[in-house]
Amino acid sequence: MFLRILNRVKDLSNLNLTFSGNVVSDAECVKNLGIYFEKTLTMDKQISAVSKSGFNQIRNIGRIRPFITKEACKTLICSLVTSRLDYGNALLYGLPATSIQRLQRVQNTAARVITRKRKYDHITPILKSLHWLPVTYRCQYKLLVYVFKALHEEAPVYLQELVYIYKPMRALKSENAMILTTPRVRTKTYGERRFDKAAAVLWNDLPSDLRNIHSVNVFKKNLKTHLFRHAFIVLKIFLYHCNL
Repeated sequence: MFLRILNRVKDLSNLNLTFSGNVVSDAECVKNLGIYFEKTLTMDKQISAVSKSGFNQIRNIGRIRPFITKEACKTLICSLVTSRLDYGNALLYGLPATSIQRLQRVQNTAARVITRKRKYDHITPILKSLHWLPVTYRCQYKLLVYVFKALHEEAPVYLQELVYIYKPMRALKSENAMILTTPRVRTKTYGERRFDKAAAVLWNDLPSDLRNIHSVNVFKKNLKTHLFRHAFIVLKIFLYHCNL
């Protein structure tokens, strides 16, 4: 399926549009608001750019790490590295694990610099001690905050128009459960990553008490706790099976 989609994209590669006598042709990659978009939406260019800038900042911070406190180092990392990992990360939802792992290595290295751990020290307890969500869950967190704001009319209208509360035809328990209508998509590669589809899937998987919160600050706090627990439970199970 993915190869079929790529072939269809390649078929359009010679598409030219004329505006006021000027011919505009397609581009392999464009940059918009600091985010790189390829025509196949693999986000490889964006991930490479974030990884490169992240590691550059980590190296610079590493040079002065012996002379600054842990809190000062954490502040620098959050300002210069984590901010890059989080910028536009909602667009990375649904990418292959191999792509996300490249960014996870940046976060892991940053965590080791803060805690002054060695390269091969186990990363899970380090991330837990910093109370950092892994990169995959940071993407989910960003998307879910957007959904919450859209449902409570705190997001732009174009996002509000993409989420719909499920309205059953007759009285059901799910009537007041704040469940979203899940749209149908034609492709897994692109369709599953659409905001309306991803928003519904992630939102409907949340506990009902979390979906019924009305304060954005309370929602953010409880959402991070929920994702944090889930992230490290899943990781613990994965590591357990790896050691069998």
